[in-house]
Amino acid sequence: MIRNIKTILLLLAVAAVATACFKPRDYDYSKWYEDPNGGDAGRSVKVMSFNLRSASSNDPGENSWTSRRPAVKSMLAAQSPLVMGTQECDIIQRKHILEDDSRYDAIGINLGGPHEDCEECAVFYLKDSVEVLSHKTFYLSNTPDTPSRLNGTSNYRVCTWGKMRLKNDGKEFYFFNTHLEYSAAQLRQPEMNIILGKIQEINTEDLPMVLLGDFNCDETDGIYNGIKNYGFESCRTKALVGDSHKTHNGFGGYAQTLDHAFYKGFAGVNKFATDRYKYAGITYISDHYPIWATLKF
Repeated sequence: MIRNIKTILLLLAVAAVATACFKPRDYDYSKWYEDPNGGDAGRSVKVMSFNLRSASSNDPGENSWTSRRPAVKSMLAAQSPLVMGTQECDIIQRKHILEDDSRYDAIGINLGGPHEDCEECAVFYLKDSVEVLSHKTFYLSNTPDTPSRLNGTSNYRVCTWGKMRLKNDGKEFYFFNTHLEYSAAQLRQPEMNIILGKIQEINTEDLPMVLLGDFNCDETDGIYNGIKNYGFESCRTKALVGDSHKTHNGFGGYAQTLDHAFYKGFAGVNKFATDRYKYAGITYISDHYPIWATLKF
């Protein structure tokens, strides 16, 4: 009887260890913060999506851009994404990021003029590692090449793209960064249709592609059917090691998964992370966590 009990306890212990070992979605990402390339330098590219929360939102205390700016600087120093697509990036935030980390340059246009509180979907890239061969921003409207928007949208919605070439080996890929409509949910599908149509028009060479951003909905939304039918795969679900954490934190309010990264033409995804680390001692680096993935050529 005692022997049987010991055997059962041993089996339960082995099962517990096995379960712990095979839970990649609960992986501890803290060890990655010391290795910007996640151990894959030279074999993959690290891309990031990050809704900065505009400085013009005038959030109080620790949530203000003045308080969060050092955390963003610290995050970039630790993670060093090759290319980072941002949303809600004010002109002043773009200026600050480039001042704080001289390794980066940026592409993109602001949506409302030269004022410092105008937003853009700026794309930052490591200028010593990446050459931008061409780039443009188009509007998510029926006239995407001119400043315009769909009726009912809360703001101008855009997609900023760049054709990137790695300076170390000449590999090329396209990077698309967007921010879909927030309040009028029925407009997100037309916006995504415009993006996919432009992608087909732009990527005539059938190069590998990244499509990421703040989509303002989770992956159960119908817009993802079109993305997947086009041949894109989710970095979150296809990563060898990853997580399923919520990406929108609301500065401690309600949590949702609104930020996503998709790829096509790459060999796969090594890692995916929702970066919830407290950089520079700041609890929330933004009301969204950055997400990043290492993609294999």
